[in-house]
Amino acid sequence: MSEKRRLFIGIDLNDEKAMVSFFTEEMKRPETVSTIPGEERFQIPTAIFCTGQGNYFYGEEAIKRQERTDGNFFSNLYEESLDPEHVAYRNMLVQFIRRLMRFKEKYDRQGLEPYLAVSIPEITDSAVGLFEFVRKELDLPPENFQLMDRGESFFAYTYHQDETICRHDAALIDFRGEKIFSVVLHADGYGAVKRVAPAVKQWKLPEYLMDHESGKDEFFANVVREAFQKRVISGVFFIGDGFDGGWMQETLRVVGPNKRVFLGKNLYTLGACYAGYRNVVTEGWHYYYDGPYKLRGEISLKVMRGGAPCFLRLTQLGENWFTPTGTYYFLYDGDPSLDVWIRIRQRMNARIENFTMDYIPERDPRSIRLCVQAVPVSGSEVIIRVSDDGFGDLFESTGKVWEFPVTL
Repeated sequence: MSEKRRLFIGIDLNDEKAMVSFFTEEMKRPETVSTIPGEERFQIPTAIFCTGQGNYFYGEEAIKRQERTDGNFFSNLYEESLDPEHVAYRNMLVQFIRRLMRFKEKYDRQGLEPYLAVSIPEITDSAVGLFEFVRKELDLPPENFQLMDRGESFFAYTYHQDETICRHDAALIDFRGEKIFSVVLHADGYGAVKRVAPAVKQWKLPEYLMDHESGKDEFFANVVREAFQKRVISGVFFIGDGFDGGWMQETLRVVGPNKRVFLGKNLYTLGACYAGYRNVVTEGWHYYYDGPYKLRGEISLKVMRGGAPCFLRLTQLGENWFTPTGTYYFLYDGDPSLDVWIRIRQRMNARIENFTMDYIPERDPRSIRLCVQAVPVSGSEVIIRVSDDGFGDLFESTGKVWEFPVTL
């Protein structure tokens, strides 16, 4: 159990629809909110209608009012909000997510601390900036917010299922509109924690096949062949509205026997809940997701504590590069050099780099307090930033900053 009792909120968000699920440590599995009680109507259009009196209508209710002239209609909230100049859409997206979070009342009778995990189609710089804005507007601390792509939510969901599903590789094929996306997860490593790497591919269904079931079936059979090439697959998930209609005959034949096959729509929102949970409760969890936005290694700084050498870990393998890192303070001991230990994934030995700080402030070393922080700029590039922090009321900071680039 975690020290704090949290309610994990998983949101799957795309250009047109959203879904939301909730999970607590007492629940066997997350539950997805249905817009119609008793039915599996999980998808909520990302739309808001705001009246002149300040009343808000969400999802289907907003769409019903879109032609009315007594308010403003906002749709495709996620796509429009990626542009930082679309301030109104950004504010509406915050309002929309806040409304989704209010469904928590069914699951939170004890005032649990909310933890929000959001799954989006792709992690980009604009998406990172958008959700940093959203997090702050929702007044969530960084440790209670997580952003991921669909590959990571698929990973978190899959590795919480029956072990037969991921005995070998696990595959997902997502079909919405004309867009087709696949990700195949492969676990490797023989240590205590296994690395799970995604192989991602994309296709576009030709327009002339949209209403041609046999042609579409043959096209998807070839998609499966390409996605599964040279792999041993034990579990397959077909996700999205595009698979409605029961047209998959040749596709399922190509998938073949001896595989667990699933058809559904709410996997990403369930996976987001699991990912948030495992970001907090790591006990018994033996995997990490090695997606394109994850840090490729760990960086540690060798320091003295209590007269003995020790290592201060500045970055963590597998963390999002855009997740805030810790800030540390230490007293300067008179040695201007920094020993930095860099451990790259799947390599046995650490690499040691030495950096030298020039133009140290001219005062007693014991009165120089330094601030150190690792600032990732991508999954493989990190800046180690050291600055003069002054010394209480005795000495003001000189403003001196040293920056040392590290490649993972």
